[in-house]
Order: sequence, then C-alpha cells, then structure tokens
Amino acid sequence: MSMRYLRKILKERGWKAEKLCREGQNNLVLTRPDGKVFKIASSTPPTTSVYALRLADDKLMSYELLKELGVPQPETVVARTAEDCAEMLGRYGEIVIKPVDGAHGRGVTTMIRSITEVEEAIRKAKKASAGAGLAIAQPQLPSEALERRVICIGYKFVVAIARIPAQVTGDGVRTLEELIALENETIRTAPYQGRLAWINTEMAKQYLGVRVDEVPTVGEKVRVVGTCNVGQGGTALDCSDSFSTEERELAEQIARAAELPVVGIDFYGDQVIELNACPSLYYPTGDAAEAKAVEAYVEYLASI
Repeated sequence: MSMRYLRKILKERGWKAEKLCREGQNNLVLTRPDGKVFKIASSTPPTTSVYALRLADDKLMSYELLKELGVPQPETVVARTAEDCAEMLGRYGEIVIKPVDGAHGRGVTTMIRSITEVEEAIRKAKKASAGAGLAIAQPQLPSEALERRVICIGYKFVVAIARIPAQVTGDGVRTLEELIALENETIRTAPYQGRLAWINTEMAKQYLGVRVDEVPTVGEKVRVVGTCNVGQGGTALDCSDSFSTEERELAEQIARAAELPVVGIDFYGDQVIELNACPSLYYPTGDAAEAKAVEAYVEYLASI
C-alpha cells in the first residue's frame, strides 16, 4: 500500500518511477522532473548509509545507541540458551523472545511464563533471524500499554500512529478460532495489500493457548495476537495530536543519532522498543493521516 500511494503521488507530480526488474522488490529508479536520477529501496532513501541500516536492523546495536542517549527501553539480553533467560524470567514473571533482526513480528514469542517454553521460542526466533541467527529476550510489557509508530522524515516528526492489536468481535456462537477464520475469509487480505491484513493463525493460537476454543459473548472484543503489527492483522489510528512536544523532540533526537533520515520509531507506553529504517509509510487510519507520511517522503526526495 505504501508503494502504491508513493507511485500515485510521483505520477501526479510528473516523476518517472521504474523497476530494474519486474519481479524485484520495491526498489525504484526515480527521475525527477528536473532530470535528477536516484534510487530508493521502498521507503529507504539514497541518503541512508549502510551503517545506519544495519544499526536499525540489529536490535542489540540500536539498544546500545538508545542506552547512550538515556532513552527508556526494555532491558535486553542475548538469548542463546534457556539458561540465558532464567534470571530475567524469574524477576519479571513473563518475557518476550524475538530475533535480533527481522521485522513484521516474525519469530516473536510473547507471554512466556515458564522456562520450558523458552527453548522453542529461541529456536523460532533464530530461524526467523534474517542474518545473525541470534535471539534476544526482554520483559513482557503491560498489555494495556499503547504501541505507537512514529514516522520522522528529514529528521522531523511527521505522524504518530497507534497500532491496535488484531481483535475479533464475539457473536455468542463461534469460538475464537472460528471467528478468526471467518474474518480472514471475508474482510481481510494479504498483509499490506488492503485496509485489514489476515490475522496470523499460528501466532493467534500461540497467544491464546487453550482460550482459542472460548466463545466470546455477543459484541465482546477479544485481542487475539500478541504483537501490535498491522501486518499481523492490527489496525491503525492517527494519534499525532496526543503525542507530546517532548515525545516529538525525543523521536527527532533518535532519528538524528541513528543517522536515519527516514525512520519508524516504535514506542510502547513510555519506552522505545524498535527502530525501522524502511517503515511502512501508509496506514489505513480512515482519515487524512493515511498518506501523510508518503507525501512527506516525496517532499524529502524532492529536496535532496
């Protein structure tokens, strides 16, 4: 959806956008009306360095950067074996294990409460790790906390999007598993191809456990996935108006320190949990904020 809107805006402004390879990913060769040619990798502009890309992709590197800045963030430890996580699990009672790199919630296991669950979660995270083959563990943050994706472009705050976890509405008849299947068959599409993405059934079953067979009452809304990712079936709301001046300044400080002219910064409550050097720029909020970041991206490209 981000690239669809990007190409639409570029066309309206008289830009030429081409792929080198039809089957390739969203990597475009752009020609501005003034004749300048440059290349972008989706929402990553040519001004982003390889080092900055690696920093954003590596959660341990970004953890150390945020630590130097004094930014509140979850405690993080390398999880090679279950023993590496035992002390953290004992202190917090619940932990999350995720790949040290990767995106879209892949390989993430939430709400781990026993050491017997840790080994499988580490294996899953390592398998999903894009390059390092490494997992990390963090404390489980409160489920009621709001997750917000903040987009900064040209090191300036553009928009803050609240990401609401995937949920279903009970009808008093169907189980949660049946409600998920019904939603996926009727009103949802492949991730990032429409307004609502399919709910990841495997992640939902892992999150719900035995509750997957529960029958919610009529009108009852039930969260069914542990992550807040829009690509895993979540929804989006523009929350820019409630994002404070201090938070905006912090996001811009992080963008500059990470040397990421285009960045998605994920806040969970008052903590920063992740940086994204190639963030989605389109969020189906149902208002003018939907394409706000896409338009700001084009303005930035026009200025370089």
